[in-house]
Amino acid sequence: METAHPGDLLSILANKLDAGGYQWMLVGSVAGLMYGRNRSTDDIDIVLDCARIDPARLSADFNPEYMLDEEMVRDSIRVGMMFNAIPWHGGPKVDLVPLKTDAFDQWCFRRRAREPWRETHVSVVRPDDLVLSKLRWAKDSMSERQLADVRAIMAAGLVDEYDHDFQRWIRQLGLDAALDASRSTRYEA
Repeated sequence: METAHPGDLLSILANKLDAGGYQWMLVGSVAGLMYGRNRSTDDIDIVLDCARIDPARLSADFNPEYMLDEEMVRDSIRVGMMFNAIPWHGGPKVDLVPLKTDAFDQWCFRRRAREPWRETHVSVVRPDDLVLSKLRWAKDSMSERQLADVRAIMAAGLVDEYDHDFQRWIRQLGLDAALDASRSTRYEA
């Protein structure tokens, strides 16, 4: 069986989500690729506004490229947990994360950007919001991988760390120590 290229899967995924009228945003390591952080990953992370999603329609919309179980979608949306779409022909799985109601997640979702990707466009988290998200993930664990991602995105010059909103979220989310740690991570940026 031939494995699909992750870039091809992202294009298929973007086209399916847009054609279905879904509100979505690419996050995680694949979003980092768009902002200068090239590293391997096992999945494509998508935040999805699930407020008015019909699980049967979503499952049908993902066919035939992905296996997405309708009952799993229904149960996951009900409890606000991530669910997965698995490509039939290999490649990374898709983690679909229901949009949370907290102020930071809503802020990021409202500000998402549309960026070109191959012959389509992708709704993607902004680089400064991606940095903040990765710092939030690393806050307790001090994950070297997340911190290296932060350092690489910051080094690309796409984030103004002195921006008022950036600083406000650093303070509000308590991310000062994680931001400092990202500057001295042992992994290459």
